[in-house]
Amino acid sequence: MLQSIITIISGSVIFVSMFIASIAVIIRKQNIEKKKHMMDHFDSYAGILNYHMERAYDMIHKDQILIYSLEATGVPEAEFDAASKSFGKLVIKMLGPMLYGELIYLYGNEYTLIFNITEYFNSKYEGDEIRKASLDNLSEEE
Repeated sequence: MLQSIITIISGSVIFVSMFIASIAVIIRKQNIEKKKHMMDHFDSYAGILNYHMERAYDMIHKDQILIYSLEATGVPEAEFDAASKSFGKLVIKMLGPMLYGELIYLYGNEYTLIFNITEYFNSKYEGDEIRKASLDNLSEEE
C-alpha cells in the first residue's frame, strides 16, 4: 500500500516537472520568435516611434522653444531641460502603454528607449532651421 502511494506521488511529481519544463520551452520559443519578428520589422517600429517623436517635437517646439528661435537666442538650460522632459513624457503618452511596452522590449530596457527619445530631441533642436534663419537675418542686418 505504502509503495503504491509512493509510486503515485513520484509519478505525479515527474508529470508536473515535465509539464513545467514543457511550458518553459514554449515560452522561451515564443520570446525568441517575438524578438525575431521585431528585428525583422524594426523599420516599422522605428517609423512608428519617429512619427510620434515628430508630432511631439512640433508641439513642444511651438509651445516652449519657438519664441527663443524667433529671437535667435539659445534656450536657457533650465528651459531646455524642462522642454526635453516634456518631450519625453509627451512621446510616451502618445505611444500609449501597449506600444511603449513593445518599444521597451525592442530596445532592451526603458533607459535605452528614453535615451534614444532624448537624443532625437537634442538632434532636432541642434538642427532648428527657424533659429538658424533668425541668426542669419540678425547678422545681415548688422
